[in-house]
Amino acid sequence: MKNFDKQESSDLNSFSPTLITTYSQKAVSSIRSIERILYVLLSVLVAFALLVFIDTAAVKGYIKFLPEDEYDIVLSLIAFVAIGIIVFLLRVILNTRNKLDNWAYVFEKNSIGSLISIGLSNLDKKALLFSIIENIGEIGEPIEKYISKNKDNIDTFFDQRISEDTVFDILIDGDKIRSKNGGDDNDLVVNKLNEYGAVIGRIVTNPNRIDTNEIKLFIRSVLEYSKFTNKYIGLALLAGNEITTDAMDYAKNYTNKSIGYLIIIEKPGIINSV
Repeated sequence: MKNFDKQESSDLNSFSPTLITTYSQKAVSSIRSIERILYVLLSVLVAFALLVFIDTAAVKGYIKFLPEDEYDIVLSLIAFVAIGIIVFLLRVILNTRNKLDNWAYVFEKNSIGSLISIGLSNLDKKALLFSIIENIGEIGEPIEKYISKNKDNIDTFFDQRISEDTVFDILIDGDKIRSKNGGDDNDLVVNKLNEYGAVIGRIVTNPNRIDTNEIKLFIRSVLEYSKFTNKYIGLALLAGNEITTDAMDYAKNYTNKSIGYLIIIEKPGIINSV
């Protein structure tokens, strides 16, 4: 999960039609700031180069400029100014890169959540599975081929019991892929899933509303599976009829290195990605 300040996190998790435009403008503004700093640095370096050229001419006896001691002090000051500008510029570049990485992460997450929500015609396991397959390109095509070889293969991903108290409605994991009649095709699915991470989905219809406690229980079960299998979870998806505001706020602020995307879907109507 990425880290954001409060205002930026709120903006990024909204679904305004102008969101991409707004953050594109912010990115352009950051690039222009770097451009201005580069112009200042270039001016300092040009001044330094001119002074070095003058010093060379003075050594040859062509011109007489400053006394040697004063000249060395001037050159040292310009060198330190240039170093300071470079350090400041590097800091700006690193901060800008982190911001762009964060924005790319959230835009991709929101895109995944939106597409899955649109493809989810109703709250059932089969609809959710096919919506995931259709909208996550990295794993969708090989899984679709795996299912098309044998219709019974689809059951591999449903109602997976992890422990006495933990059952996932959907679990897409390389370890769950059947080896029979698979060969290289199954190896491709397993490799893709190992690269992307496991996909876990749960549908909550009772109680009718997903509250903070429900999200905590879901996250706890996902982390339990990650710890038990030593696997990275590429997507953890919780879908329900309604999500409380407190629950959404909790999910937005939650972060864990074992989970790539934590997406909460509210159907029908609104999709919330956190």
